Amino acid sequence: MSASETFSYGPHELQRLHVSGISGAPAQTKDDRYWVIYIHGGAWRDPTILADSFKYTEAVLRQHSLVQGHVAAFASIDYRLSPHPNFPQDSNDTPESQLRAAKHPDHLQDVQAALKFLQDKYAFGEKYILIGHSCGATLAFQTVMDRVNGETLSTTRIPKPIAIVGVCGIYDLRLLRDDFKQYESVGAFIKGAYGDNEEVWDQVSPASAIDSDGVASGWSTGQVAVVASSRNDSLINPPQGLAMQETLNTWESVHSERKIIFLDDLLEDHDDVWSKGQELARTIIAAIESLVGK
Repeated sequence: MSASETFSYGPHELQRLHVSGISGAPAQTKDDRYWVIYIHGGAWRDPTILADSFKYTEAVLRQHSLVQGHVAAFASIDYRLSPHPNFPQDSNDTPESQLRAAKHPDHLQDVQAALKFLQDKYAFGEKYILIGHSCGATLAFQTVMDRVNGETLSTTRIPKPIAIVGVCGIYDLRLLRDDFKQYESVGAFIKGAYGDNEEVWDQVSPASAIDSDGVASGWSTGQVAVVASSRNDSLINPPQGLAMQETLNTWESVHSERKIIFLDDLLEDHDDVWSKGQELARTIIAAIESLVGK
C-alpha cells in the first residue's frame, strides 16, 4: 500500500484529511483516472469513528484490477464533530482546536474546505467519486445542494463530483426521528448537529429538500449515483434508502444519460459494512464500473 499523507485544512485537530496514491505520491490528475474520496459516519459526533476508518476498505479496493487501472488516489476526510454525551469535554479546559462543539453548517463547511484543499493541490476537477457512510452519506449529497438552510454552502465554487456513493445513509432527518421515536438518542444526535428547528432538518435533508435547495436541481453535472443499504442494518432502516431513491429518480429524469444504482443486498450490520471493508468496497466498485462502462 502506498504510504498515506495527512494534511491539515484548518486550525482544528479534526480539520485534516488522509491522502494516498495508487502508485507513489498522488499528483495532479491529467488522465481519465478518478479520485476516491470518503466521508466517515458516526452521527456527526462519534470521536471513535474518524477518517482512518477507511483504511479497511482501501485495502480491499487496492487489490481490484478496476481500481488499479482507473483510480488515481484515495482521500478520507475528518471534520469537526458535535458533542457526544459519552465523551464529555470541559469547554473551559479544552483548547478550541480540540473542542468538539460543531453545529450545522460546521460539518458541511469542513467537507467543502477539505475538497477545496484537494482541488487546489491536485486539480482533478469533477473526476472524483464522493463516498459517505451513514451521516457521511448525508454530507456527501449535501455538497451538491446549492443552498442549505438559506445560506450558500461555499463562497468559492468547487467542482461537484461526477459520482456519489451513499452507504447506509441518513437522507431524511425527520423521517429517521419519527421511525425511531422510541430511542431518545436518535432525536438527540440530530438536534446535536442541526438544532431543534425541524424546518431546518427538512431543508438540509437530501431526500426532502426540493427546488433550488435540492439534489435534483443542484447536481446537474453528476453522472452516477449509488445508494446502498444493508438488510441487517440495526441503525438505519429501509425507508431512508427508499426516500433517497425517489429524489434521485427526479434527478435522473432530467437527464436520461444519468445512472442510478440501488444496492439493497448488503448483509453486514451498520458499522461492519465499513469495518470489514468488503461491502463498502463493493459499492464503490459499482460506481467505477458504471463510469468506465464495465
